Amino acid sequence: YQRRDMGHENAVDNFNNNMASSSTGWQAAAPNAPLENGPIDLPPLGENDVEVQMKACGVCFSDVDALSGKYGPYYKWPMVAGHEGVGVVTTLGSAVTNLKVGDVVGCGVYRNTCGTCRYCADGRTNLCARKSMMFARSNGCFSEVLRINCRYAFKIPSGYDMKFAGPLMCAGTTVFAPFVNHNIRPGDRVGVVGIGGLGHLALQIARAWGCQVTAFSATPDKEAEAKSFGAHHFVSFKEADWASRSANSVDFLLMTASGGNLDWKGLVRSLDSDGVMVLMGVSHADIPLSPVDLILGQRCIAGSAAGSQAVTQQVINFCALHDIKPQIETFPFEQCNEVIDRVKANSVRYRAVLLRE
Repeated sequence: YQRRDMGHENAVDNFNNNMASSSTGWQAAAPNAPLENGPIDLPPLGENDVEVQMKACGVCFSDVDALSGKYGPYYKWPMVAGHEGVGVVTTLGSAVTNLKVGDVVGCGVYRNTCGTCRYCADGRTNLCARKSMMFARSNGCFSEVLRINCRYAFKIPSGYDMKFAGPLMCAGTTVFAPFVNHNIRPGDRVGVVGIGGLGHLALQIARAWGCQVTAFSATPDKEAEAKSFGAHHFVSFKEADWASRSANSVDFLLMTASGGNLDWKGLVRSLDSDGVMVLMGVSHADIPLSPVDLILGQRCIAGSAAGSQAVTQQVINFCALHDIKPQIETFPFEQCNEVIDRVKANSVRYRAVLLRE
């Protein structure tokens, strides 16, 4: 382990010369190509960067979409995906003061932001127009070694198992952000639509936040499971009168599911007056909505991206404090192609995590 803190220019030059310039990573040569483990180039370690030895990484549907080429030329090939990574800090840049060698850190959706725009200035770093996505133009967390700005290496509290921390870096911060951004308070009535990779975490967080929690699902058999995650109430879309029984029943509706097959009119009407529907499940299908339902109840519909730098650390600390853990299935990295196929098939319950020995 080493720190880049030599005070003499020649010492710094020698440090750079002695550092490894390459590592290995699971990479795809082209869209839809299988992942193979091979050499990758590492960027130079900047003064504000840390080097992380990756130990685990969650597999998100966004990884699958990127590996299939859905994000177009914005992403480079060969691609080393992964944005739910956890590892151990092994090297510090000369200006790093917030971390130390040996710290366990999580690395998520973003690898850096400009730090000077109005969004960065007021803490909404996830809205920075010049933000760097984790693996769009560089290597992601499917690599053995990651170099990243120290502000985006988030410290994992001692005692919180790193294999559970990975999914918090994307799924966790995505569902936690609305509680901060929309000032959800204890006692508020929160509905969660979809009991999957995002939804099962949203239920746990809402319950720990002190909310009255309702789970909405198209799968009636998930009622017991939803309540085990923290739901007080369960609504099945299979029941013919679900919409009438749920009218005006929640103050916030967290949409972790998406798609044109949902009864959007019924969901909007489940909001009470001044209620907010927060969209976070990605879908390219249009949403059929009536402006009248929004106007008369003074209801709002909002989008929610992955959380800011501050929100990401907050969700990690909150989950550690309340012993909230994602439900995961673990696999060795060597099974990454099989795992990607399972994520595509929606057969993982509820987050897949790849582990390095």
